[in-house]
Amino acid sequence: LTITFLPMLIGLAIDFGAHLVTRYEEELRHGRSEAEALRTAMVFTGQGIFTGAFTTAGAFLAMWFTDFKGIKEMGLISGGGLLICLVPMMTMLPALLLRGRQNVIDHDLGEKLDRRARLEQMWLRRPLLVTGLTLGLCGLALTQFHKVYFDYNLLNMQSQGLPSVVFERKLIESSQKSVLFAAVVADSPEEAVALETVLTNLPVVADVQSISQFLTGDQARKLSLIRQIKEAVAGIPFPDIDAGEVDVAELGSTLWSFQSYLGLAAEAAKEDAAIQKQLLSLRGKVVGLRAQMLAGRTAAAGVKLGVFQRALFRDIQETFRAIRDQDNGQALRAEDLPPALRNRFVGVTGKYMLQVFPKKDVWQRANQKEFIDVLRETLDPKDINHPIITGTPIQLYHYTTMLKESYQTAAWYSLAAIVLLVLVHFRNLYSLLLALVPVAVGGIWLGGIMGLFHIPFNPANIMTLPLIIGIGVTNGIHILNRFAEERTPSILAKSTGKAVLVSGLTTIAGFGSLILAKHEGIQSLGYMMAAGVATCMIAGLTFLPALLNLQTRKEDREKKTTQR
Repeated sequence: LTITFLPMLIGLAIDFGAHLVTRYEEELRHGRSEAEALRTAMVFTGQGIFTGAFTTAGAFLAMWFTDFKGIKEMGLISGGGLLICLVPMMTMLPALLLRGRQNVIDHDLGEKLDRRARLEQMWLRRPLLVTGLTLGLCGLALTQFHKVYFDYNLLNMQSQGLPSVVFERKLIESSQKSVLFAAVVADSPEEAVALETVLTNLPVVADVQSISQFLTGDQARKLSLIRQIKEAVAGIPFPDIDAGEVDVAELGSTLWSFQSYLGLAAEAAKEDAAIQKQLLSLRGKVVGLRAQMLAGRTAAAGVKLGVFQRALFRDIQETFRAIRDQDNGQALRAEDLPPALRNRFVGVTGKYMLQVFPKKDVWQRANQKEFIDVLRETLDPKDINHPIITGTPIQLYHYTTMLKESYQTAAWYSLAAIVLLVLVHFRNLYSLLLALVPVAVGGIWLGGIMGLFHIPFNPANIMTLPLIIGIGVTNGIHILNRFAEERTPSILAKSTGKAVLVSGLTTIAGFGSLILAKHEGIQSLGYMMAAGVATCMIAGLTFLPALLNLQTRKEDREKKTTQR
């Protein structure tokens, strides 16, 4: 999570400079000297930059009060990083502006400024129409809110073309049990056997795997069987493995006969659909092998098959040797197990693990919860000595729950911090509400877009909540500062509007590039950030000036009435 701070700082901190430079250039076009232009930009626009920086940093720093470690650290790093970036932006950048030759071309932008002014007049002259359209779009967006949900399934965030994801989904669709399992820890083999009996009978459990049943009980019968097996395999001779190539033509004839026998066997097994299906599947594999084998170069196929044959027979010999050499003089102990098996089921402290496989796909949130609840109810978590329950399903459940709740909490904390800082800046409740207008309207529109295009929240993109709040409020602060300075609602034709537009477009471009990612979680983050920044920017440049225009008209009418 914390690695995301770098693009955030680049995208957000550069906005400080954009606002300062655009205001500086505007004052130069008005004929002021460089020192006068910079002083005006620092005094007036600098207020908004400071407030915007502290509100956005406060939104990040408020994440420290959440429970999720990654979010706490991201909030501290990003919030502190923004404040650090503010220092060179407000000290080094002004010095560089005074020492460098400023954009001479900016002195000849009158025509472009006129175009922006004419465009802005389209909504400034019709504030009631803009208000009605904005509220209408908010109403339409609200109708899509019921489609927005939180997708807890981490598998849906992965790159869908990855072989691991493809085969994971194939296993989910084809298997009678989940590929993920819970781990139940017992103190002894006897306790593990008792737990296995209980867990196997649960309706949500498909299978329980443990080695404890092989280490307990009367093993006399097992030892007798092992003795008989050893005697049976002791006399099996293994000739030397053929080091030559496989005769492809001869093997092809053998496979031809074999696939015919498999077809006859499948025909005879009509009454048992499962066996017939397996025989037909094996026959299909034999046909495919024979076709590939004969389609290539005979010499190359013979070499590859020879390598496979030698590895296969070597493995068979080692397996029979292990069976023949095993010790049947005493009962099986944990130390007698192969290291790979022992390390999997027996811990270094001597505890025993049971792998509990659910029947349903526990990537799905509802199945996760049902499985975990049944396990906990069965194993009585109120008992201080109850077995430990852990494993991937439990970890996924708590991870996604804590992540979602922490980001929601972070969003509320961020909003509270922003409200406090903006209120301190404006010292006016009405201005505070106006500053929140771009966030409120942009957030509603974003929810409508998510519902319309079926983009759910997920553990990757939910981090946009505090980000969009900070960015949207910063736009409102800059616009209201300029309005308070000049008491005119025209914003787009001035440096403030240009800076808000440029900052928004660069942020959209930066996060929008994530849409090209193959990882669907990152891709959805790009969609949401691009859409959220765009909606907040549009609301800030259109609806907020329209409201300010209505306020100005009301003040003018009251002034005229007073003069009369």
